[in-house]
Amino acid sequence: MLLVALGIVLLGLGGSHYWSHYPRVSLTVDGTTRQIRSDADTVQDLLKNEKLVLSPLDLVSPPLFTRLSQDLPVQVTRVTTKVEKVVLNIPIEITWKTQTRQNLRRVRIQKGILNQRRQTVLITYYDGKEASRVVTQTLTVRKPLYQLSLLDNQDRVEKNYAIREAQKFSMLATGYYIGDPMVPSDTTYMGHKLQRGLVAVDPSIISLGSRLFIPGYGYAYASDTGSAIKGLRIDLAVKDRKEELRYNHRQVTVYVLEKTKTW
Repeated sequence: MLLVALGIVLLGLGGSHYWSHYPRVSLTVDGTTRQIRSDADTVQDLLKNEKLVLSPLDLVSPPLFTRLSQDLPVQVTRVTTKVEKVVLNIPIEITWKTQTRQNLRRVRIQKGILNQRRQTVLITYYDGKEASRVVTQTLTVRKPLYQLSLLDNQDRVEKNYAIREAQKFSMLATGYYIGDPMVPSDTTYMGHKLQRGLVAVDPSIISLGSRLFIPGYGYAYASDTGSAIKGLRIDLAVKDRKEELRYNHRQVTVYVLEKTKTW
């Protein structure tokens, strides 16, 4: 029995001594580094023994066929990609522009060509951190620009409106003004003192408090209603009787820009 026990001890010592002869490698994967003794022949065998699953994009250093050696550093870099669409605006080509304070506030209206460069970008990440960006496709798009800009007193832009993208109505217009015998009050439904740029609408069609643009009349604000202003009708505040005649029973296009508390 003593001889058997001694044999087992010697066998155990021999096995431990044998395992210590396997090379020790440093394996880094998913942000963690471990020291491993392995009987694998190559880096590929090592990863297989460690049950590491690689994606087709993952990088391994050194290459998979490299034979293991003492203190060999082995690193697995997880690689992922993402595709982004990027729009780059090129300076606008202005073909026509006007700036006025005829109605309510200072505005700029301009037409031109809006140039956009649309790029498809492939972004590559190494272990979750961006490593590179590659433009895989570039497309230049030209489209008409029709824009109204609200300006402050220093002519700085407060807000831009793309007129072509606004909801629009074709409406029959009339005009009214302070002193018109048919106008019972010089104060609008919303309590504003009547002035050019304020208009009366049917609230079921255009909400009161809406910023509007009417080509030929200009910037406007829906502030009033009227007993005869029903459906696709609009009443434009004008300066006098002469200007009223210019707009009476005229078909106009009304662009609805936005509903706000102020003009």
